Amino acid sequence: MIVDASITSDHRNRAQDAALVGVGPRVAVWKVRDLLADERIRIPDYQRPYAWSARNAAELVDDISQFTRTGDYRIGTVILHARQTEEGEVLDIVDGQQRLTTLHILARALRDTKHDPESRKLAPLMLSPFGAEHTAQQVRENARHMQDTVRTWSAERVRNFADSLFSRCEVVVVTLANLDEAFQMFDSQNSRGRSLYPTDLLKAFHLREIGSGLHDAAAKRELIELWEEIPATHVNALFSEYLFKIRRWASGRNVPREGFTNDSIAMFKGIRERDAANLENRWARPFVYAKNFTDDYRSQNATLVQFGMLEPIEYPHQIDQPVLNGETFFRMVAHYYALSVRLGLLSFCDDNLPSDMHDSLGEARSAVLEGIDRQSGPGGNRSRYAYVRGLLDALLLYYTDRFGNQDRDAFAVLAGRFIMIPRAQLYAVRRESINDHALGTKKGPTSVNFFHEIRDARTSREVLRHPIPRPRPYGTDESRFNEADVAAMDALWTVRSESDA
Repeated sequence: MIVDASITSDHRNRAQDAALVGVGPRVAVWKVRDLLADERIRIPDYQRPYAWSARNAAELVDDISQFTRTGDYRIGTVILHARQTEEGEVLDIVDGQQRLTTLHILARALRDTKHDPESRKLAPLMLSPFGAEHTAQQVRENARHMQDTVRTWSAERVRNFADSLFSRCEVVVVTLANLDEAFQMFDSQNSRGRSLYPTDLLKAFHLREIGSGLHDAAAKRELIELWEEIPATHVNALFSEYLFKIRRWASGRNVPREGFTNDSIAMFKGIRERDAANLENRWARPFVYAKNFTDDYRSQNATLVQFGMLEPIEYPHQIDQPVLNGETFFRMVAHYYALSVRLGLLSFCDDNLPSDMHDSLGEARSAVLEGIDRQSGPGGNRSRYAYVRGLLDALLLYYTDRFGNQDRDAFAVLAGRFIMIPRAQLYAVRRESINDHALGTKKGPTSVNFFHEIRDARTSREVLRHPIPRPRPYGTDESRFNEADVAAMDALWTVRSESDA
């Protein structure tokens, strides 16, 4: 991706930049007055709520006052995604929304003093509907703080500050037509806060798939709230530690060293519901039909479901099936997150768990895994057990996704035994060791790809037909077993399993 290196010193060419945006990224320096007056700029649905504190806003005011004394002050960079709508071109903010919102608040505070005619030239800032209550509260708080501040200034100081803000403050504006490229640029140059996760790109993609009508806008708000109820680290872990790995291992492919990256997200893009090609893509029909059926059931029986006279029906998600773009993707994420919490998967056993989900954490986890859980959890030898616990959790999630609670404890014993093989026999368990063990590439009595077995089995009993003998230690000396390993194995091999029959 080649970035146009010609950076103009003013905003005269922004229309040309927008017209040529399809050729590649365009970079220009805009005066703040032009940025705040441009009615094409929007804050899109996928952005987080406005969160700058009064202290952040005060620091921005101080910086403007200080740095414009000696010349122009370049505040930072704004990355815009240019897209066409029925109303014309729209510029969605990918990076810079917190600062830009604060500049709008500051400009309005100056305008309210009646001492600054320049600040009256402001476009309405179209905020994201997500987190509207939180955003409105934060905007009001900062507006009140800035109004209180500028009211203490003399008329001359207001005019001087406004002149500095509108005429001497500049912003580097990067405009791109490709949203994925815009996100990647943000990810590479952003030094504030966390980097973007691949799941952020998935979120933006599936929001775009929903549409732009009034009904679609309401659906987007609901789905964004559903997504944002899950901590960002947990969304990323759900994909990187579980869904991505399960799909790779179930298809007989190893998990690459770099893990789940932006290059991997195509795996979670799939069927467009309104695509005419679905008439010929016969493989897609069952999933579209299932979605249509659940939608019809929900709309026709809403009252009966509300009063408990009928059971609600969910779309029948399966980890290894194609993804339906848009709404179903977001509901899939919520579905698997809730299931993962119920199964007590390690990535979600932390302080970030939403308060309303604490009671369900681990409620579906088998007690026979206590020894492994104790070693891989807080206070245990987490580094020693990290890889095998990750494999165990992926197996539990995949099995439960396919067979529910059928023979759950029996499979927990089998999976626990299976993942203890590399832990007991290898001095050091590495990523490559787990890949080999998950795929069953090492020939021997325990060489089996349980992900294949789960995928191809029609009943839970078919999965349980693989006896796992107790492992021998690495080397020949039994004393080389770690005591914790022995305790965990004792708990697993003293329980009779279906596979022992």
